[in-house]
This record gives sequence, structure tokens and C-alpha cells, in this order.
Amino acid sequence: MAYQVIARKWRPQKFSEVVGQEHIVKTLKNEITLNRTAHAYLFVGPRGIGKTTIARIFAKALNCRDQKNGEPCGKCPSCISITDGSSLDVIEIDGASNNSVDNVRTLRDEVHYTPVGGKYKIYIIDEVHMLSPGAWNALLKTVEEPPSHVKFFFATTEAHRVLGTIVSRCQRFDLQRIPMKLIALNLREIADSEKIRIEDGAIAAIARAADGGMRDGQSLLDQTISFFSGLDSQISEKDVLEIFGLASVADMEKLVEAILQNDPGAVISGIHALASTGRNLERLFEDILSFIRGVEICTIVNDPEKIIEESDENIILFKRMAKNCELRKIQLLLETLSQSSRGLHDALNKQVFLETLILKAMRIAHSAKIEDLIRRIQEIRDSEGLDSLKKNCIDYELTPPAQEVKISRQSFNPTEKIVVQPVKEQAEDTEPQPKPAPAPHPQTTKHAYTPEQLWHELIDHMDKLDKPLLKAYMQEGKPLEVSREKLIVLYDKDFEFLHVKKLNEEIKILDHCLNSITGNRNLKIEFKIEKGVSAPVGPKDSASDVKEIRNRIDKNSFVKNVLDVFEGKILEVRG
Repeated sequence: MAYQVIARKWRPQKFSEVVGQEHIVKTLKNEITLNRTAHAYLFVGPRGIGKTTIARIFAKALNCRDQKNGEPCGKCPSCISITDGSSLDVIEIDGASNNSVDNVRTLRDEVHYTPVGGKYKIYIIDEVHMLSPGAWNALLKTVEEPPSHVKFFFATTEAHRVLGTIVSRCQRFDLQRIPMKLIALNLREIADSEKIRIEDGAIAAIARAADGGMRDGQSLLDQTISFFSGLDSQISEKDVLEIFGLASVADMEKLVEAILQNDPGAVISGIHALASTGRNLERLFEDILSFIRGVEICTIVNDPEKIIEESDENIILFKRMAKNCELRKIQLLLETLSQSSRGLHDALNKQVFLETLILKAMRIAHSAKIEDLIRRIQEIRDSEGLDSLKKNCIDYELTPPAQEVKISRQSFNPTEKIVVQPVKEQAEDTEPQPKPAPAPHPQTTKHAYTPEQLWHELIDHMDKLDKPLLKAYMQEGKPLEVSREKLIVLYDKDFEFLHVKKLNEEIKILDHCLNSITGNRNLKIEFKIEKGVSAPVGPKDSASDVKEIRNRIDKNSFVKNVLDVFEGKILEVRG
């Protein structure tokens, strides 16, 4: 007797044997039980997941003489003849080779003949999307109003190529890719029944290579058994990986970890090692995408095992990898890589193309983004006091006594040593400290300031707090008057509203600095908005100072590097 391949030998013959399509099986069985079957059905899905198999079982059940609860008996003459392909009432047609108008006209003439032994005459047309437009038009009326004894079962992998007028006349069923775990269970059952010694890791590798198709998994198992026939040893995972050019989980972990951690050398070495051992690079690319997606899902979702079709060990691996990588970088990697899979398929040198593609995705994902710089600036703006400057690696040298310090203007480089010297108080500016007696104001100002002097002193104080943006906003203001209780600063009505809002948000910090400068705890700042206000240029914003600062900035290597990275230019310099 001729050998029968596993895919045919283990093809389901009843609804209960179908794997992974429970939603369709339940619907069809209910229709048979309730006698509510339609005249046309369309089964849609990728290859090897059971479209034609379900159509045959459905045909069996409709013509079975002893069906129970929608299941065919498998023993009556009708079931047997459908199983061996000799039934005259169930006609299977290949749409790819019978797609002309003449073929459809012949079918249209035959539908009027009554079935020979069963209740229905059933036409199963596989790859129905291959029919020509003329053939569809010739079949349209028959599909819409067939004789009562005729039913049409269409199967296709490309539903978008089926005419909408045909789809609207059918009950459509979309078959799902079969989960890897279910394929592995089925393959294990087959291996045990066939008395094949094979490791669970090898079964899992075959199930992963099947890519959701049961028939592909069974064919790969058949090929593996044939390759190792005559050997007494157990088939191992390594054997399966070498046969089908797959990468092991350990190899994938090292490669994806190098991609996530931006290690180009490890990526190139890993791809070269896999390519030199005959690994399928297109399959490797798909596995890389699958691994990175698994890490992404584990970063976003609390229960990824409900979404990812992977083993429990792989999900644990994804969770561990997700802890050491930012979600934004993972998303950028997927976004860049997923757009280029077709290019890899058509590339002449797949290894070079794959290396270039992955390195480009890494460069995009791991490069500095403008939002990162904005966030860093925001962190600096929100920090307070000299401690924030120390955290940002600025070195201070204090010359005692240094109760009050003044930071001289330095270059833009944040790592440059800044020399801080004590402020020398002028005798004419000092006032005697009040005695600790009750008074309306516990403290008085240390210096007699004009509004302009006090305002510019406060602006300079922002350098100590490392708040350059706040300082820039303050420079737009014009001090009006100062008293024991308030310093009034005017802003033009056309001034940027968000800047004024930010100043009001920082009012407590400004008040604190003002109190520190003057020694008057009751002194507050009040911002007013009027029309036609122009900010004065203080003594420290002279043209010579600005020119000197501009020269320092132009020579600063840090600034040059930033401008090179972002292809920017300096628009304005302020003292």
C-alpha cells in the first residue's frame, strides 16, 4: 500500500477533530441541527488552517444519513464516498485551473440535475478568487438563486479579490491562524501515535516554523521524520533548527538584546554567525520582529500571555528584556523594521540588506530626540538652588567668606569649572540692621535698590538656579516701582501669554530669591500687563558683553556638536 503523508492521514473527518476554529464549527453544527443552512458559504483565511477541510466535513454532515447533533457519522455510504473523493454529489473544483467562462457555463448547466444519493448537490470551489471577471458574471445569477438542492462552498486566501456582489450572497467565515500551542499539541499526538521519538523543544520549533498553519506543521514533521529515519537517537531541537534554517531561542535572545541595547558590533556578529550556519535570513527577520513585538507587549500589557502566542518560557524572557528598555525605543524599532520586509525578500544580498536595515533602525531608535532635550531642559528649569547645579556636574570653588555669592559669566559648556567669589558690599549701599524689636516689618532691605537694579539683580540670580528660560522670560519685563511690600514689573500686552503664565507659576521661587537679595521677607513681585511696554536693556546686556558671549559660544565645542547633530543655528544671544 502506498505511503500516505501525515497531512492527509491526519486530516480531520469530523467537526470535533478540527483544531483552532471552534467559532466556525459551532455555527455550522447549529445550522445543521436547526435546518437553517444557507445556499452559499465563503471560507476565508491563510493556507493550511482548514478551509477546504471544514467545507468537506460540512458537506458530509449535510448529506449524512445518520448525523447526530450536526456531526457526520463517517460510516454511511455518503460519508465514505466523500472521504475517498468518489462522491457524485460533492464536486470539488480548483478555481485556479477552471476559471474561464466556459467552465462556469458547464457548471451552470449541471446544477439543474438532482443529486444521485444525497440530499444536496454541493460544489466546493477552492481558490475562488482566481476566477476571471467573466466567469464571476456568468456564475452570479446561479449563486444568487440556485436550485433548492444545490449549495456552493467557496474557499479563498484573498477575500479582497472576490467580487463584492458574490460576498454579499454568501455567509462569510473568517478562519483564524492556529495558535502555536495547539499546533504543538497536535504534532505531539501524531508523533506519539506514529511512535516517533522527538523532543518537546523540537516539536515547539516545528510549531513555530508552521506560522499558524496546521498543514505546514504536519508537513514539516513528516519531513523531519524522513530525514532522521533509520536513526535510533531521539530527534532534538538542534536537529530541527538545522534542517529548516531556524534560529534558537538563545540565539534570538542575544541578537534582540543587542538591538535593544544599541550594540552594533554584537548585532553584526550575531547575524554573521547565523548566516554562516545556513539560517534562513527572511525567517530570522520575522523572528526578530516577533521577539521585539513580544517585548513591546510585555511592556504595555499586564497579562501578555493572553495576546502573545509563545511558550511560558519565552514570555518570561520577554518580560525580563522589557525591564531594560524604553517603550519609545521599542516602538521606533518596530515601526522602522516592519516597513522593509518586502525589500529583504527581493534583495540580492540578504545578509547585507538585513544588517543595514537593523543598524538603521537602531540609529533612529536610540538617537537623541528633541522631546528628550525639551524634557531635560524642563527638569533643569524645575530644579532649585545650587544643589541642582551640582547634580549637573558643575564644579564650584567658593572663596570664604561666601554667605552671598555671585557667579560670573562663563562659557556655555556645563562641565567648565565656575569660580564663585563673594559679593563685595559697598558702604554707601548698606543700612544698619534693625534691632530685634517688634516692628511692622521684621526685616528691611539690605540695600537701597532702584527698580531697575533690583530687577536685574533678580534676573542674574536665575544663573545660580540654572533657569535659563525663566531668565529669558524675565528679561522681557520692565520694572516700574519698588516699595517695602512689592516690586511691580510691567509686560507688554502683546507679550507671549504662556511666558507670563510660566512666570506666575514660578512666583514663589522669584519671591524667595527677591527676599534673599533684599533681606525683606514681606517683599513680593507683582506682574502687570499694559500696552506699549518695551523691556529696557540692562547694563549687563551691553553690546560689547553680548559680542563677547557670542564669541565664546561660537568657539564652544559643546555648542558646535549640538548644532551639528540638529543642523541648527544660533538666532539670538542675550546676556
